[in-house]
Amino acid sequence: MLLDLIAPMSQVLLSWALFFLLFSGIGLLILKLLGKRLASGWVWLDSFWLGWALSIAVLQIWHFGFPVNEMILLILSAVALFQLFNQRESAAGLLAQLRKERAYLLATALLALWLSNRALAMPTAYDTGFRDIQAVMWIDAYPAVPGLGNLFSSLAFNHSVYLYDALLDASIWSGRSHHIATGLLLMAYMAQAVKSALKLRSCQSEAAIRWSWILFTVTIPYLLFYTVDRSGITHFLTDTVVDLVGFLCMAYLLDFLQDWIPRESDKQYLILRLALLVLVGFTIKQTFIVFGLAVAATVVFLWLKRGAYRRDRERAVRLLRLTMIMAGVMIVPWLARGVVSSGYIAYPQPVGRVNVDWAIPHEQLLNRQRAMSTNTRIRGGVQAEVLGSWDWLGPWLQKFARNVMPTMLPSIISAGALGLYAAGRLRNRGKARARGPGLLALAPLLIMLIFWFFTFPEPKYVRYVFWSLAALSVILAFEAWSSVAFRLRIIAVYGLAALCLAYVAFLIVARQSYPLPAGPDDGFYDHWPIPYDQYVTNSGLQLNVPSGNGTQCWQAPLPCTRYPDARLEARVPGELRHGFRIANSASAGSTD
Repeated sequence: MLLDLIAPMSQVLLSWALFFLLFSGIGLLILKLLGKRLASGWVWLDSFWLGWALSIAVLQIWHFGFPVNEMILLILSAVALFQLFNQRESAAGLLAQLRKERAYLLATALLALWLSNRALAMPTAYDTGFRDIQAVMWIDAYPAVPGLGNLFSSLAFNHSVYLYDALLDASIWSGRSHHIATGLLLMAYMAQAVKSALKLRSCQSEAAIRWSWILFTVTIPYLLFYTVDRSGITHFLTDTVVDLVGFLCMAYLLDFLQDWIPRESDKQYLILRLALLVLVGFTIKQTFIVFGLAVAATVVFLWLKRGAYRRDRERAVRLLRLTMIMAGVMIVPWLARGVVSSGYIAYPQPVGRVNVDWAIPHEQLLNRQRAMSTNTRIRGGVQAEVLGSWDWLGPWLQKFARNVMPTMLPSIISAGALGLYAAGRLRNRGKARARGPGLLALAPLLIMLIFWFFTFPEPKYVRYVFWSLAALSVILAFEAWSSVAFRLRIIAVYGLAALCLAYVAFLIVARQSYPLPAGPDDGFYDHWPIPYDQYVTNSGLQLNVPSGNGTQCWQAPLPCTRYPDARLEARVPGELRHGFRIANSASAGSTD
């Protein structure tokens, strides 16, 4: 019944609102340090992402000594409450202005209802059951555990976003924060995207338009595509979070390119907020690092080219110092966490091995790398055959084409828009240069695509790159055809987004992904318990192993692994807190 949905959806919506206030309150502290006033709704939305990134930095340090539990949640809440209280007049003024934006409130409310209904779904994502929930359970239960990757090598991947997932795993969400974690980030991004789309619609002049508005508008259909599958947002998948951070980095890069204005304080803010998002992206997933470095290199190149260092060296040095401090606070603990979990600063990269007794055997690490290189080309392929030739390319291209919304559709949009851009430049040859972001803005995306194709060419790793490329190509075409009436170009952008939205709606109908009724578990659908067996290693350590052919631990008791190694032992017998090591680690064990 419809009434049965009120309680669970209200729990989700209220939790999203409270956690939004928590992270935006912490973000207000960063705004204060950067001298930025809470003067608009845009800045408030920025504060959420800045506060979220800072919280992950704090949690990385906290987790060396303590589990991520209600204690740190209370501490962060107190900081956020204090900041919100200090900014109460500005916040109240923005809320008063928001009441006048009826179209925005209506669109956001409908979107929130749809997403909160989707948040009730059963988590079914393979990786969430395979490793993600187990990783969060370890973070909930213990401080950073040395050699955790020896228990289960997938737990050696140092994804800092698990700390965020564990932070939300409290109170009524204990053991089930997958119902709200990804949805909160998606809702925050969509609130910004909807606001951008509505501002784009009401924009009356070429000078007033923001390039980032077009990017946000074009990416809305792709993000709604997440919700086509009923479990599309009930998971801890890192790829979804990387998509959102990647889009935000591109939006912030576009703002930097467009807002090179005389006020030095604004330029500093534009650079530092982008730097913080890039840094947190580094810690969430290693596949983001090349893209983030390319974005940073683009900003530094333009910053130097435009003479910022020559004009005011003292201010430039101060900006560089702040950036380095942020990098140290975010990256150094992340590298140290990698050493704790695996013995390497960036597992599964072989560089940076530290001589500790819990280090994962080197041959096992190399086996993992080869397996990843193979599976990202042909899932389950024979390593020697796949890595020793280009025969994998044909099946890979077929797979790429079948990924219509994530990769194929944005590729078609990019090709068409870049063709229009080239035609517009030829048509207006000899006239004043178009005011768009320029082809240099494509550099981070193209660098990332080249690196991705020759290393681990799994399409899910670069979905944000393909859609950012599509949006940026649309922006370039939009500005290259300045001879066409401004409103017609706005309508064209809306038309493109509407076509993509229509395709998403078609998928929802075709797959019958209609709103969910209330589930059996207080309105939610939670995954059923998995059967597991006991496995005893040579040292007497007892492990829980999924029964039969099962490969996913889901919420099986700790310690759980699908790939038990007889040589595994507790570093301190009977104490899981002190971690695991491989006896006689000179020989490699099994890998997952």
